[in-house]
Amino acid sequence: MFKSIRWKITIIFVLLVLVAEILIGFFNLIGVASHYHREFSNSIDKVFTEEIKNDLLAAANEITVPTIQEGDLSTVIQESSLNNISMINDILASHSGSLGITASRFYCIIDGSLGNVIQSSDGTTNVEKTPSLTEALNGTESRETRINKMYMDYAFPLMNGDTVKYVVYVKDNCHQQNAVTKALIDILLVSLVLSLVISLIFGTIISKSITVPIQQLALHARKLADGDITALQKSDSKDEIGNLTNSLIQLAQTRKISSEQAMGEKIKVETILQNMNDGILAFDMKGNLIHYNRESKKLLKRRYFDDIKFDRFFKEINAGITLGDLLYMQPEGSVEREVKLSNQYLRLNFATFKMDNKIGGIIVVIHDITKQEKLEKSRRDFVANVSHELRTPLTTIKSYSETLADMPDVDRELQVRFLDVIASESDRMARIISDLLTLSELDENQTYIKTPEKIDVRKMLESIVERMSLTAKKKNQKLTYRPTNEVPVIMGDYDVLERAIINVVSNALKYTSDGGEIKVYSSKVYNDICIKVVDNGIGIQEDKLPHIFDRFYRVDKARSRDTGGTGLGLAIAKQSLESSFGGKIKISSEFHKGTEVTITIPCKQ
Repeated sequence: MFKSIRWKITIIFVLLVLVAEILIGFFNLIGVASHYHREFSNSIDKVFTEEIKNDLLAAANEITVPTIQEGDLSTVIQESSLNNISMINDILASHSGSLGITASRFYCIIDGSLGNVIQSSDGTTNVEKTPSLTEALNGTESRETRINKMYMDYAFPLMNGDTVKYVVYVKDNCHQQNAVTKALIDILLVSLVLSLVISLIFGTIISKSITVPIQQLALHARKLADGDITALQKSDSKDEIGNLTNSLIQLAQTRKISSEQAMGEKIKVETILQNMNDGILAFDMKGNLIHYNRESKKLLKRRYFDDIKFDRFFKEINAGITLGDLLYMQPEGSVEREVKLSNQYLRLNFATFKMDNKIGGIIVVIHDITKQEKLEKSRRDFVANVSHELRTPLTTIKSYSETLADMPDVDRELQVRFLDVIASESDRMARIISDLLTLSELDENQTYIKTPEKIDVRKMLESIVERMSLTAKKKNQKLTYRPTNEVPVIMGDYDVLERAIINVVSNALKYTSDGGEIKVYSSKVYNDICIKVVDNGIGIQEDKLPHIFDRFYRVDKARSRDTGGTGLGLAIAKQSLESSFGGKIKISSEFHKGTEVTITIPCKQ
C-alpha cells in the first residue's frame, strides 16, 4: 500500500503538518518559559534598585537604643533585631506587587550566619540552599533565571561590615508557569490530534487530485505504447500534468512517425531481400542462422533451414571456409568461394557486418553462376569446334597440295581431282568463316540494318520451293508448298528471312532419305505468321533436341560433313529471326519418323 505515490504524498503531508505543530508547540513552550523568566528578571531589576538596596542595608543595620527600664541588654538587642527585620519586611512588603508575589513566588529574610528563615511572605520556614542563596550567604548578590531550571530565585546579602547579617531571598517555584505549560501542552495535544485528522483528510484529497490524473496518464501511456495514439487528448491545463500529457502526445506522434518510417524501411528492405535474384543468408557470432530469403532456399535446394549451422553447412557443400576464418582472421572486403550442387554452380560471397561498432555476424550472398559457367563452357567448346572445323579442311588442303608437289609428273585427271578437293575444302573454310562472322555480328548487334522493305511471304516461299525443287529431284524427293490462308505483307529484311527459310528447307532435304517428302506451309494465326517445314526424314533423337540450336552441333556429323554443312545454320537462323523480326523458331521431331520446324513472326495490323 505504501508503495503508492498517493499514500506517500498523504504521509508526507501529514508528517509535515505534525512537524509544524510540534515545532509551533515547542516554540510556544519555550516562549512561555522565557516570558516568565524574563518577567521575573524585570521584576527583580525594577524593585531592587540602588535606592531600595540602600534602604534595605540601612534597615538591616539601624540600632534602636531603649532605656534600661525597658529591659536588660539581651532583651534590648533582641528587640533591636526584630525591629530591623520588621523594617526590612515592611520595605519588601511595600514592593510585593512589583515583585509579583503570588502563590508560587515568595520572599523571605534569612539569617546570614545560620541560614535560617527569619520571616517570609507566605509563612515558609525552610528553603533549599540553591547556588544563588549560597553565594548570597557568602556575600555575593546572585540570581538564577535559566529556563532549564525548575525555579527562579534572587538573593541579596545585607552586609554589616564584612559580615552577612541578613539575606533577602526571592524565589519563584514556577508552579504557575508549569500550570500554564501543562494547559498549553494539553491544548497542543488536542490540536495535534485534530491536525492529524484534518491533515490526513486533506492529504488524501490533495494526493488523490495529483495521483488520479497520473494514474489515468499511466493508463493512456500503456495504450500509447500499444500504438493507440488516440488514447490521449491534448490538455488545455497549464500545470505539470497538462504539460506532461501534451509531451506524451507529441512523443507518441513522433514515435508513430518514426515507427512508420522504420516499418516502411523494414518492409522495403525485406521486400528487396525477398525478391532478389541472389540468395541471402545471415549468421550470428555463434554460427546460428538468423535471416534468409526465398531465393536462398531455391538456390541451395533446401526446404528447411532450421538445422543450419555455419561451419557444418559450408563443410557439407565443400565451400572450404569456417566461421573462425571470417571472425578472427578479419579479411578485408568479402571472401569468395565457388561450389557445385548437382548440375548447378554457385558463387558465395562472405562478409562480416557490424552492430554497435563491433562485428555482429556474417552475411552470405549466393549468386547463381550456372548460366555463366555454361556460357563459358560453350565458349570453350565453340573455340574447340572452330579449331577442329578449320583444322580438318586445312589438313586436307595441306596433304593434297603436298602430294601434288611431290608428284610433278602426275597425270592431268588426278591433278584436276586433287585441285577440286582443295577448292572444295577452301569453299568449306570460307563458309565457316562467313558464318562465324555473321554470328559475331548478331552477337554484338552489329548487323547492317537495311531499310525495311515489303515482304510477300507467300511469293518468297513459292520462289524458295521452286529453286530448291531441283535439289529435291536429284534424290527423288517431293518438295511442295501449301498456303493455309492469306498471309499479309510484312516489313523487314528480305535477305535475312529468306536465308533462314532456305537453311531450314536445306536441312530438311539433307536429312530426308531418297524418295522422301518435304512440305512447306504458311498461315496467319491471330497476329502471327507461321511457316512450317515438315519432313518424313530420319528425325532427331529426343535427348539431342535441346542442343539443336547450339553452334557446330550436328545430329549426324558424317552426313553433315558429306553435304558441306558447318553446324552453324540453325544457330544463325534462330539469332537472325529473333534480332531482325522478333520471331521464334521451334523444332519438334520423332526419331525415324520426321521433323517439324515452325517459324513464328509477329505481324502488325
